Amino acid sequence: MGALIALTVGTPAHATAPPGSGWVRIPSPPYDYPAGLTCDFALHGEPVVDEVYYKTLTTKPDGTPRTEAAFGPLVFVVTNLSTGATTRGDASASGVITHHDDGALTYRVSGPLMVGFREGRGTLPRGFYVIDGPAWTLHISAGNYRSLSGAWRIRKDLCAALS
Repeated sequence: MGALIALTVGTPAHATAPPGSGWVRIPSPPYDYPAGLTCDFALHGEPVVDEVYYKTLTTKPDGTPRTEAAFGPLVFVVTNLSTGATTRGDASASGVITHHDDGALTYRVSGPLMVGFREGRGTLPRGFYVIDGPAWTLHISAGNYRSLSGAWRIRKDLCAALS
């Protein structure tokens, strides 16, 4: 998945995939962002709840996923590396991810997702946010421009929470 985004999408309930159902657990790694990329300070994110499952729904002719569904709780502790301040970020949305032939990605989601925006590279100002809503879309172009549409709102400004 793309950098600057905790884009594993999942439901906030205790999610368990049925055995043999094609759902695969993919753990989310910790991440580090340098100062100035999303926030004025360097960030570290560490998953503290991570029970996300993925399932390939359709494939491209080469066998790689075209569409995937994902669900399961995912919560990070996000740390301001300058001050040591921490906050929690919820990325427990559920949804479908479309992998476009040009490398772009479209996430059709319901629920919260942590999304980072670089300066001039998206429909929100530079920052790191928990975006939430009942039915919204995040499109990431092949050039990494991020745009939001649908019924979304900023639930939490992580940079502000850590300042």
